[in-house]
Amino acid sequence: MTRHIIVGSTGDIGSAIHAGLEGKAEIWSFSRSQTPDYDSIHHFLDLSEPLDASAVENIFKDIDHVDSLIWCPGETLFEMLEDTPLEKVDAQYNISLRSLITFIKVLLPKLRKSGCGRIIIITSIWGRHGASFESVYAAMKGAQEALIKSLAKELAGTTITVNGIAPGVVEGKMTSELSQEDQAFLIQELPQSRFVAREEVMHAVAYLLSPGARSVTGEIMNINGGWYT
Repeated sequence: MTRHIIVGSTGDIGSAIHAGLEGKAEIWSFSRSQTPDYDSIHHFLDLSEPLDASAVENIFKDIDHVDSLIWCPGETLFEMLEDTPLEKVDAQYNISLRSLITFIKVLLPKLRKSGCGRIIIITSIWGRHGASFESVYAAMKGAQEALIKSLAKELAGTTITVNGIAPGVVEGKMTSELSQEDQAFLIQELPQSRFVAREEVMHAVAYLLSPGARSVTGEIMNINGGWYT
């Protein structure tokens, strides 16, 4: 049985990935407070706090293998660095890095048993190029990219690949919260004059999960419509 782990399964991108995989595999999903719209074995976890590795191990203790870990939680933080409380920095670190590393450490033995294990991390265009008023968020996403490239080298001798996807502005809850004026201004900045559809990210995930991508590792796929290329 194919088994995928989706962490951050109720956000715009996570939900689209979940929808695309529903019915094709056994899905284990994780989110902080919402229940997924699609069928899965679901667990609530607050990733903004330090995760107890033994608690994560206990969740997966009865399964022998995992075919993919798809990491897509995220929490926006829009404010100047000098005004950012360290507690918010800690939360960003826990969501983007510490919790991710905890999951990877726990799941690596099970991913090795897959024979075609995949680690796919949804990063951000701001991790590639930086963003004013989002320095902390961008820094954590940049650190994810370094982890992807480093871990891909560590695991190159195995059947596990490690890749990232860096979307640009994705249509969904966050963009819909912007005023019509702000949305129009932002669209003027985008070469394709449109937001990225969530399903486009799902298609990239599907490719990275496929046998045809077994030699693709350590890569960051840009899905930004030509923005910041």
